[in-house]
Amino acid sequence: PKESLITYYDPETKTRLKEVIPIEFGEKEGYYYLFHENGLVAVQGEYQFGKKVGVWTEYYGNRRRRKKQIQFPKTAFEKNFTPHIIKEWDEN
Repeated sequence: PKESLITYYDPETKTRLKEVIPIEFGEKEGYYYLFHENGLVAVQGEYQFGKKVGVWTEYYGNRRRRKKQIQFPKTAFEKNFTPHIIKEWDEN
């Protein structure tokens, strides 16, 4: 989205993306990405109405290998849901 907040590891040249926070109508809405310094995805997930929803995935920095998956509520309107780790991997 046009209003998204984008940060870089090198703010002057803006060549190495660090984080994309999706913003629509002043609220977090859409797909979130955090990147390692080497350019690989570190974390990806989704926001609905400013809340984390669905499965968020963390990745190791040295290669595109999953580290952890965390389950958040399926929608922003679910109440009394406690986020929890559904899968976790070691580097090997």
